[in-house]
Amino acid sequence: MNNHEHDVLTLMSYLSSSEIDDDELINYIIKQPVIRPKISNFISNVVHSYSDKQFKGSFRMERATAYYLIKTFEDSSFFPQQHKYEPGKTSENYILSYIWFSANKSCLRDVAERFGNGLTTQFRINDRVMNFLIDISPKVINFDEGITNLAREFKKVSGMPHVIGCIDGTSIPIRTPAHKIKSTYTNRHDMPSITLQGVCDYKKKFIDVFTGIPAKIHDARVFVLSDLSKDLPSMCEKKYNLLGDGAYPIREWLLVPYKDYGRLTESQKTFNKTLSSTRVLIENTFGLLKSRFRQLLQLDIHSVDKITKFIISSCVLHNLCIDMDDHIELRDEENEELLNGPDDTVFETDMLLKKNGETKRDAIKNSMQYQ
Repeated sequence: MNNHEHDVLTLMSYLSSSEIDDDELINYIIKQPVIRPKISNFISNVVHSYSDKQFKGSFRMERATAYYLIKTFEDSSFFPQQHKYEPGKTSENYILSYIWFSANKSCLRDVAERFGNGLTTQFRINDRVMNFLIDISPKVINFDEGITNLAREFKKVSGMPHVIGCIDGTSIPIRTPAHKIKSTYTNRHDMPSITLQGVCDYKKKFIDVFTGIPAKIHDARVFVLSDLSKDLPSMCEKKYNLLGDGAYPIREWLLVPYKDYGRLTESQKTFNKTLSSTRVLIENTFGLLKSRFRQLLQLDIHSVDKITKFIISSCVLHNLCIDMDDHIELRDEENEELLNGPDDTVFETDMLLKKNGETKRDAIKNSMQYQ
């Protein structure tokens, strides 16, 4: 093979590689070397030297969890094939750089330079890892544990019968998406945000998530727009139910507290207290999610599609951490800072569904009274 043929093959490899920055490609073609300062061998020289405590402090997850993800990603179709003339990035670089971006309030340029990647390369790395996490999300976020087992474990936690999950919504602050009007996404605090609706189990794992709706839309409306609202009636079979706050309409499959106008009976107060002490699990779940993945405190991504992918990817990582007993402490004051207070407005829709829900709530309240 002569030098010309070698150059042609090398150029074709560059063109087909997703690991090459556009500016690097241009400079390769015109034969001008580019000197771009980067941190040299950050993973091998620094990360590999971290103690387990230092690793978790930097990446907000255990080393074993991160390297399980690395192995799983490397075995997936989302890890790009290595090129003969351009080795590309390792799966370790992919996962660790993405986790660093998610867990710390770092801009993309800072992450790219830290891990020795070009800015465009880091952008593509994040895309590949998010697509990988979205692909495995149905295996990680689901009701596969079984309705009966969920209800049994919730009964141990709270004493309330037939509960399979707790539902709530939280606002994820964002930059106004590209080519969008800010007022479309502003919440009641006049901040552009997107709502994440989540349902958690007794272990504070997500068993259902729904996002992408502007935070100015009420939680009850977000629930109606989600697939969960259509699946719950048949899933719960008039026996099981979720627990929600006053933002949701009461149904047979969705119980909320009694409205307090100053005339609640003692049994109604007891019911409300028990429901609230159980439903706090979803607030704690959101708190843990935002505490572990600090990027969610102010998400600096321009595309709505990628915003939703990042949020769901964070929920997938949250569940994987819990599955591997990788826990993170959350102080009460930190939890309060991370979450938004509930909106007490209730939208009434179908009066028959409401009445059936109230009848079921009264029956559970009375059964608790005589236990």
